[in-house]
Formats: sequence, C-alpha cells, structure tokens
Amino acid sequence: MFSMMRRATFPFATFLACLIIAATAARSDTLPLEEHIRSESGFDGAVRIVEYGMDEKDPDYGYVTVEVPYRDIRGATKHGQGRLYVKSTALESGEPLPPFCHVHYEKSMDGARHWCEQGYVVVTPHYGDPQQGGYPLELCTGDSNNLSRALLQWVRRLPFIDPVHLHIDGGSAGGYMALAMSADFLPVASMTAESPVCNWAYNLNYLEANKPASGYPLADFKSLSDLKRSPLPILCSITGLADQSAGEFGNDFSSVAYFLISPIAYLDRITCPTQILCATGDMLVPMEQMVADPSIELDRSLFPEGYQRDFDALTSEKARHRFVDLLPEDELSIHRIPLAEDMHEILLGHFLKEEKEPPSPPNVERPFAHDKQWNLVILVEGPPKPFSPHSRYKWRTSPDSFIAAYRSSPPSPEILNAAKLDRLLRRFDGDLDGLPMLADGQPMNRLNFPLLEKLDVVTALIDYGEINSACSVRMTQLYAEGTRKPFGESLTLDRLREELAAIRGELGME
Repeated sequence: MFSMMRRATFPFATFLACLIIAATAARSDTLPLEEHIRSESGFDGAVRIVEYGMDEKDPDYGYVTVEVPYRDIRGATKHGQGRLYVKSTALESGEPLPPFCHVHYEKSMDGARHWCEQGYVVVTPHYGDPQQGGYPLELCTGDSNNLSRALLQWVRRLPFIDPVHLHIDGGSAGGYMALAMSADFLPVASMTAESPVCNWAYNLNYLEANKPASGYPLADFKSLSDLKRSPLPILCSITGLADQSAGEFGNDFSSVAYFLISPIAYLDRITCPTQILCATGDMLVPMEQMVADPSIELDRSLFPEGYQRDFDALTSEKARHRFVDLLPEDELSIHRIPLAEDMHEILLGHFLKEEKEPPSPPNVERPFAHDKQWNLVILVEGPPKPFSPHSRYKWRTSPDSFIAAYRSSPPSPEILNAAKLDRLLRRFDGDLDGLPMLADGQPMNRLNFPLLEKLDVVTALIDYGEINSACSVRMTQLYAEGTRKPFGESLTLDRLREELAAIRGELGME
C-alpha cells in the first residue's frame, strides 16, 4: 500500500501534462506533463522547470528538464540539471510509477525509451555547454555525487512516483555512483551496475602509475584520433580522472580518503538486490579489484614497458580488499558467461569511429539468483588488449529479467538494517560520520539542504514502514536497539507522520 494520499497533497501534485515543444511550434502535440510537474518554490533547494519536451521519434514519450540546486562537497550552493522521461499513457493511467534513476552519466531519450516502455519514469542528470546555459559533468566522487543525491530526493518528492520500487542504475563511474546512492537511500528495490569502480584507492593509483606507460598527457592533444599516439590509448583518455581527484582529495592515493569514498567502505549500507556486470578484459576498471581471476594473464609482449595492474602493489593496506571478499558468502552468486563463437574484438578504430563496428551478437540475458542479494556476472573473455575499453569483445547483454523481478514485488524487510538506519538518522540530524578529508583539510560535505534531508529521511521511513507490518515492526525494533533517537525513545509510523507534517509546514508545502 503506497502513501499516495500523503503525496497527493503536495502543492506541485499537479505535475506533467500538455507538453509543448517550442522547437516544433508547427505541431500541436501535447502530453500530460505540465499538470504533474511544476517548478517548486519557497524553500532552499527548490527545483525549477527549464523546459518540457517531446520525443521526436514517438510523441507518446515526453521529458522535463529541471534545474537542481544542491550543496557541493564544501557545503556551498551549486546548480546542476536533470531530465525526467515518461510515457504519457503510463502517466495518464493514474497508477504510481516506479522511478529508474540512471546516475552520473546522462541517459538519452533513445536509452530511456526502453525503460519507459516497461512502465518506469526514467531520471538522469543532464549536461550541456555552460556558455549556453548548461552544466558540465562534475567529478564522480565529488560534486556529481552530491547532484545525484539532490536529483534522487527531488524524484522522491513527485506525487505520482511509486516510492518503494526505486531502481538505481549506472556504468563505470556511474556504476560506482549506483553503489553509492544505494547505500544512502531507502527504499531501493534493486540496483544494477556495469563495470563499477568499487575501490578508488586502487583504480586511481592504477591510472597514476600508468601515466608514463601511456604517454599521458599527450602533447598537442586536439582530438580523439590523437589517442593513436598512445600505446594505451583508451586508458590514456580517462587518466585525467586521477588529476581531478588529486585536486579534490590530494595526490596521495594511499590516503584513507580514497578508501572512504569507495563502496568497499560502506557495503553494509547497500541492502537492496544488486546485479553487477564486469569483464575480464576491462582495461579501465580492472577486475582485479572485484575478484581474483586466473584467466586475466596478460601477454606482456603486447603492452608497453612499465605497465602495471597488480592489485596488492597498487593498493594501500586499508583498502587492500577485493570486493567479493567483503560480501557474505551466503548472499553472493557469481555467474560466468563464456565467449560465444564468432564474437568480435573491440578495436581502437571502432572506439574512434574510424572503422565500422562489427554486428552486435545475440542478446544474452544476465543470469541471477533470486534468493541472493548480490549477483556478480563476469564476462569471461581472457585478458585485455592495450586498446580495450571496458571489455575486450563486443557483447550484448541485458539486465531486464533481473529488474523485472523486483519491479512490483514488495521489497524485503531486510533492506533496512542497523547501518542503513543509522545513516538515515545521521542525515536527519545533519551529522554524517566516515567523511573523507579534502585536500584543503576540510571534511567533505555529503548533505543536501537541511529541511530537504529531513523530509527525505522521514518520507523514506514512512514509505518503508508502510510496505507491510513486518517492515513496520523491524523499523521500530532497529530504532529501539540503536543509540541515536531524534524522534524520541520509540519510533512509530504515527510519530513519523507528525514529523512529516511539521517539516512540510516549515517548507511551506501545506
């Protein structure tokens, strides 16, 4: 049972209809967008509508672009943008719609359409040229992380959202972001991450250590084709991430800060069913940080002298833990997919769009065990080549079955545990622990505007407690067993509803 009556009283509960595209003024097509999504106002962090738009390929799909205020890693107010994609017939049905949040990197209309067709509202950050009113892609471990938090909080404030079936998705640095967001939000029904960075202490030191071997930075670098001058071209193209990170957290990649920003430091707060995809031939996020695999045996004759990827040598002692070694064995299922016949290697010319890519192989549905929280899918393709991106071969795999399995079924009561509840209560109090220090000696900020943090935490606990009686009882028991008591000695749904009314009153939402 969803708390739709509670959400329907939002002042912007009139949210998305009549979508008119100015760029195609000759058309009279409209979608039910403006009635359902409107600008917020009257409080810090209010989200503003930038534009309503329509999918040129199919007028049944529309989008809303929003400007999202957030607090950056130093606590200052900053702005970014996001987009929400939706199918009008799903919106008009009156049924609550689950959100599919693709974090860090932007998902296009073409990419969002598939999930809209499955009944999801798709939410993603949106980037553009700052000189034309847009916002750039920020550092994934820095301000992009904080923008993602504000964007997810906004989505959870929308009145037509199904609040207990949030799915979080991302790839590469966005895969890291999916893990990070899953650790701090509730309820999260499921999460998918492709090639995620789970150990920044290793991955950034890997980039730093291979600067000489890759020739980074390339002199007179002007276009992607210049990458052909590097013996490790695609790795060279992302090495600037190490410089950006050093600018925020310092250039000592053995520092505890790089452990603390890594998912391995907060796995106990990731409680939702999770499917992770990785490949043995990944050159950018080496799978050694995920699991030891004997099939990753490099042909050293193909690589430049000095190339390094040894996990132990490149990782500080505190962070020297492979991802799967930290997971409970009884909650982990590992699935290996072997190479099929006639699969094609990804060549540098394909990456640079100078050669025609080979045809896509048949789709392989990613396997998973429904009775396990953690499902790791490994594409077994041997070691990488020097020019490999996230996989050596071209694959076509999909997480559709995994995501569908959690789209409407009630989440398990176990998505709330003591560590997750403590984090939520710390968010409510504005008192997070385990924060890394920035290079200037200031602790990193991971909180949004105070009243919006309180609003999100209280609605999250109500949403969770209203799933069923087992969730309500578990929440009450976990709160009673803890030491942090912002709501008094006991926690009930009635107490949370009182708190919600008070917060909304302060925000002027009544």
